[in-house]
Parts: sequence; structure tokens; C-alpha cells
Amino acid sequence: MPAVMEAIDHMTTSEKIETIDYLLSSISKAGGNLPPAWHERELKKTQARVAAGIERPIPWPAAKEIIKGAFL
Repeated sequence: MPAVMEAIDHMTTSEKIETIDYLLSSISKAGGNLPPAWHERELKKTQARVAAGIERPIPWPAAKEIIKGAFL
């Protein structure tokens, strides 16, 4: 197993979420194709639910707290 994967296994949930943020930012800065096609389709579905009033957006910091709470 590569050292980076082993390090990830020892991270806290908070550290893992911060790492995901960092990786996505790094890929974007390097000119990577974000979002991938499958994610673009899911984003469009979400936008349709928001437009229909089925869902409402929340700020990303609040969403991260919800995600963190789900893994504690």
C-alpha cells in the first residue's frame, strides 16, 4: 500500500474531509476535468430539484459539519 494511503487510514474524519477539499482544488488548478461527466449529471438533477422547490441549498461550511457529524 502506498504511504499516502496508509497515512489517510490514520487521519481523523476532519483531516480526511480537508484532504478531499485540497485534492479537488489541486486537480482543478492543474487543469483537471472537474466535474467528471457523471458528477455533472448529478449536479443537473440537484439543480432541477432546487428549482422545483424540493431541495434547498445550504452553505458549504454547514454541509461539511453535517457530513462530519455523520461519521462521528
